[in-house]
Amino acid sequence: MSKKKKFKKQSIARIMFEEAKSFFAKYPNNVTRSAYVKNYRKFIDYCRREFDCKTADECKSHIQDYVDYLVQKELTPSTIHTYIAPVAIYHGIPMEQIEKPRRCAAHNVRSRSNNGRQYRSDNDENNPKYSRSVDFQKCVGIRRNELANLRGNDFTQDENGNFFVIVRKGKGGKRQLQKILPDDVEFVKSYFYGMESKVFDPSELNNQIDYHSLRAAQAKRAYKYYLDRINNEEGYREELEELICKHWNERCLDKRTKKPKPINKYDFTGTYKLRGESKKHAIKNGLPTEYDRLAVLATSIFHLSHWRLNVCVSNYLIAV
Repeated sequence: MSKKKKFKKQSIARIMFEEAKSFFAKYPNNVTRSAYVKNYRKFIDYCRREFDCKTADECKSHIQDYVDYLVQKELTPSTIHTYIAPVAIYHGIPMEQIEKPRRCAAHNVRSRSNNGRQYRSDNDENNPKYSRSVDFQKCVGIRRNELANLRGNDFTQDENGNFFVIVRKGKGGKRQLQKILPDDVEFVKSYFYGMESKVFDPSELNNQIDYHSLRAAQAKRAYKYYLDRINNEEGYREELEELICKHWNERCLDKRTKKPKPINKYDFTGTYKLRGESKKHAIKNGLPTEYDRLAVLATSIFHLSHWRLNVCVSNYLIAV
């Protein structure tokens, strides 16, 4: 007589989690998808523990309670935003309708100085074991996983004489070009030898070094470079505008028509002025409170691949 297989009944939390996991499966980027799934599960666990919720609709009524709970835990506004984002997306609620602490640069603690980290050999930028990757990052400023995936032939020059490091899969899986400042070209070029093998051995990146703070430092260098040339070279502003438009028209295409999306020419002129907590933060740390919009835009596009002035200023140029 054959034995019948016993099937373990799924728990209520597990059922809700699997439903959410299926919902977030539509996101192609593995990092984004995994983060959304992980953070939504925290919301489920909270609702089950505190309110014995049995369905997603029941959980939905406790979103604000969850935010208040995160605030009581003294999490930063940016962390709370990260936890809440997948919850808002899953339940179709605009983020602005959820009452939560406002994010600003003054509250950011990621990649600021040493963040009070205890000294260890694997987070020491001066450790000779990691000098190749650190020195390279100081001149390039890409993300850790992008460093790990660089190949020996990922270096190129455009028809205008500008040099770029090719990032085959940047944020969101997109190909991006990381512009190299003129003074750094020969040094960065020495890392590339035209072969398909990787530039860095895994052991060179197996550490706790804050590569993101080096990325922020490079963004500041880039901004100063563009600002100096804009202020001191006749015709450079127009030259830079032309280069930005060319880059935009080649890379920012409408998915349906395959034609360039409209570009916001407002970002090309005038001054980006800090306000509120960000302005107080800048003043406290002896940083400028006003930035040339075109220089910020060039830094954002060519060195951060963000295409967003506010992100460039708040998370990089006034990072300390």
